[in-house]
Amino acid sequence: MMAPRLVELHRVLKETGSLYLHCDPTASHYLRITLDEIFGAKNFRNEIVWKRSSSHADIKQGMRRCGRIHDVLLLYAKSENAVWNPVFTPYDEEYVDSMYRFVDTEGRRYREGDLTAARPGGDVSFEWRVKRRGNSSERWIADIEEEFRSPREGWEYKGVTPYRGRYWAYSKQNLMDMWKRGEIIHRSTGFPQFKRLLEKQPGVPLQDIWLDINPLSGSEKEKLGYQTQKPLALLERIINASSNPGGVVLDPFCGCGTTIHAAQKLGRKWIGIDITYLAINLIKRRLKDAFGEEIEFEEKGQPTDFESAKRLAELDKFQFQHWALSLIGARPLKEGEGKGAWLALFLRNRTERHS
Repeated sequence: MMAPRLVELHRVLKETGSLYLHCDPTASHYLRITLDEIFGAKNFRNEIVWKRSSSHADIKQGMRRCGRIHDVLLLYAKSENAVWNPVFTPYDEEYVDSMYRFVDTEGRRYREGDLTAARPGGDVSFEWRVKRRGNSSERWIADIEEEFRSPREGWEYKGVTPYRGRYWAYSKQNLMDMWKRGEIIHRSTGFPQFKRLLEKQPGVPLQDIWLDINPLSGSEKEKLGYQTQKPLALLERIINASSNPGGVVLDPFCGCGTTIHAAQKLGRKWIGIDITYLAINLIKRRLKDAFGEEIEFEEKGQPTDFESAKRLAELDKFQFQHWALSLIGARPLKEGEGKGAWLALFLRNRTERHS
């Protein structure tokens, strides 16, 4: 079933595009072989592990194996030109407490970094001049006005040089510019250190194990009752990483519409495909709930007149039921409930009207 669809998806994909295929470990190895054949093994980018639950009671009595709590996302690029926008995740608290141990007078956390290098390059052997008020325990500050040449009364001055065998990693002018931007702090010896502010760090580059996006629980407002529904955050991450605003996102199995919801939210164009009218009805309502009744989109494949509605009823009475319900903004309490009742009612009313 998947192979011909993947061939067509590869055909319509732009050179700058990528494909994400979500599956579970029972099928991922078969699908990866198929994708290697279609996309080429060189265009394989990642096997992403998404932890979809913290525990799972799926171990049958007597079955000797671990609980299955992850799904797989297979990422393939169409070419070397595929879009990739770096994504970062927050540092964990233990890392922050360990590495960003210092807090400045403004309450900002930071860590110190080295401003020296092993090899010289340009003007990097100068003396860095610092000053502070005499007989005080204040921090040293940079003497960028070079008052060291004509010292002011009541001030203490000194010059520092790199450690033996080391050189400054930046020119004197660059260090002065860094000082003016608040990026340098001095130790008690007057030696300058790079002040790496936590608030200016992007975070941890995205890795191939995703533990920070939780599955939807029954109490989530986002939950729509769709068995295989994915969290909106999962699709937002994928779309941000592999597309740009204004680009086109295609989901050929769009289910309850999480992908196109995320695409609309992030300013992408989108195409969603699904075979069931229940899904189409659900997606339309979801988009209008999220973005207002004024949202515009085009539907294709829906009945547009009595004859096409009749053909749908004859082809699949249950799909006809879902479509008919969508006309009044309703859906079955449970999929399959009341099968046939809506079909008879609708056809009787239309027949009476035509007669």
